[in-house]
Amino acid sequence: MKSTMLTKKQSELLAKMVNFYKMNDRVPTYRELAEELGISSPATIAEHVSGLVSKGFLKKVGQQIELTIKAFQRGSAVRIPLMGLITAGEPIEALENRETIVVPSNLVMDGMNSYALKVRGDSMIEEGIFDGDFVVVERTNRPHDGDVVVALLDNTYATLKKFYREKNRIRLQPANKRLKPIFVKDCIIQGVVRGVIRTFRTAGTF
Repeated sequence: MKSTMLTKKQSELLAKMVNFYKMNDRVPTYRELAEELGISSPATIAEHVSGLVSKGFLKKVGQQIELTIKAFQRGSAVRIPLMGLITAGEPIEALENRETIVVPSNLVMDGMNSYALKVRGDSMIEEGIFDGDFVVVERTNRPHDGDVVVALLDNTYATLKKFYREKNRIRLQPANKRLKPIFVKDCIIQGVVRGVIRTFRTAGTF
């Protein structure tokens, strides 16, 4: 059976094509995609398009490329980097071997800026994030109040908490009634959690 799992590049390319189509009622050209993705060579786009055709997300009609129904009903998966382990109040423990994790593509809006972390501890159990879970994180430094974030404290210690802006400070709120919030003047936000995974499988890099 032919695999329909998308690579990170294919996932990002397909998302751009679908969004462009919804806004412009046409499929973008290779050059438009190359400019949108910051890729210098349209030939690289052609290579990724060929992969999407073979997986059934695009089809060729003469010299034209069209999106299939499957492209709008994406139920496939994508690989993202598994960066390490996160425990409240400890540095992220990087993995010795670079690994990836297969996640549902609907959890990954931006494949180039997403990664996963394995969770240790019970500080977020009331948000449904338990010890041993994997969180899908999108890199951003502009969270909204209530977002679950990966926050870096003192440029050393990482923690997974809910983010709230308060007058003259930031509150990092655990989702566990037994634990107290952390109040800081400032912190570095390394990403916002977009999904939680318990069933997974990992593999080597591409």
